[in-house]
Amino acid sequence: MKKVAIVTGGAMGYKDGGPSIGGAISTKLAQNGYSVLVVDMLDAGKWTVEKIKEHNGKGIFIKGDVTDSDFVQSVVAKAKKEYGGLTCLVNCVARYSSGMAKNVQEITEDEWSKTLETNLGGYFKCAKYSIPLILETGNGSIVNISSYASFASLPNFSVYSVAKAAIDGLTRSLSVDFAPEIRTNSVCPGFVRIENSQNDRTKKELAQWYSDISKQYPMKRVCEVEEIANVVNFLVSDEASYINGQSIVVDGGKSVADFHQF
Repeated sequence: MKKVAIVTGGAMGYKDGGPSIGGAISTKLAQNGYSVLVVDMLDAGKWTVEKIKEHNGKGIFIKGDVTDSDFVQSVVAKAKKEYGGLTCLVNCVARYSSGMAKNVQEITEDEWSKTLETNLGGYFKCAKYSIPLILETGNGSIVNISSYASFASLPNFSVYSVAKAAIDGLTRSLSVDFAPEIRTNSVCPGFVRIENSQNDRTKKELAQWYSDISKQYPMKRVCEVEEIANVVNFLVSDEASYINGQSIVVDGGKSVADFHQF
């Protein structure tokens, strides 16, 4: 059976090629026989493909902006030309900026619009233009990377939570409209160790940061990118053949924990 995947936001960490969710998903799918089109605005997407090919996998990097409809359509056309079809779309792209870390009163209208354009609109456009080829190829799956923030809002991070909640709504809509030909689910991680969130912290500062975060999670450690990739790999597989329209929370139990001291 043909196995071809588009993974948006598939670049490795932009500084040193360190861990990223999209990079881990791309390499995991390649290890399981997918030909992967790694899509990202950052040149670090090349590092993802290099890692794929180190393990004899198939992949190509396509640099561009998923808010551009023409670009998205060109990626889908590339999937058909290079690999003969498309069976999997993983929407993982995300826009982050200091300007989005605001509450509704403080955030600018421009920042609100630009964030939603990427973090929600990019998912919509990639789904819209990928679905016809997935239907043509047959037996397809879409996975949208959402967040624990879809259910519990971070302080002064308004537009992020709104976008993630909308992604889960989009997931449910797609799961109803395009099943049984296409199953659609979302994955909602809690905090995950990725290079792009480390900023300029020293190794000692990072260790303390991760230690402090770990105390908020029943698992007493932070999540690794491979653990998210494993869930995505399961959801697109035949082993998940009756899972559709679900938002799978991968947060080590944080969303059900209450650490209140009596």
